[in-house]
Amino acid sequence: MSRARLGVAVLFDAETTAEIDGLRRALGEPDLGKIAPHLTLVPPVNVRDVGQAMAVVRTAAHSVRPFAVELGPIETFLPDNPVAYLAGGGDVAAVHRLRGGVFQPPLARDLSWPYVPHVTVADGIDPEVIAAAPHVLGAYRRDVTVTAVRLLEERDRRW
Repeated sequence: MSRARLGVAVLFDAETTAEIDGLRRALGEPDLGKIAPHLTLVPPVNVRDVGQAMAVVRTAAHSVRPFAVELGPIETFLPDNPVAYLAGGGDVAAVHRLRGGVFQPPLARDLSWPYVPHVTVADGIDPEVIAAAPHVLGAYRRDVTVTAVRLLEERDRRW
């Protein structure tokens, strides 16, 4: 039995990733290159049984057909949390079903905030920049089709 720090996310194709990284760069996001743009389903959690985690993700992934998600507009979690994000729209019910399937032991954990489908574009930067993001970049929208879910491992503060 191995132990790891794992998360579960939807990753995007190269073109969508490049666009989102452009937004992140414009906002001064410091984690470019460390964390790929993603829609989080399970935030990082320490897991003792990686094999069991993989089984949970496989089971959940097989239970959901591909679905469409609209990314955008940019919103924030201010004043509670200095984060700018692309809101997850479209088939949000499918996002919640997939999340419900993967948010099972050993991947489930206590959370500080309720789940909101989103893609973080800036976290922990100047709150004034975060507050301005929806006004400056609020027109951004991108349609994506979710066809896969990924089990990610954090190593050396990289995903």
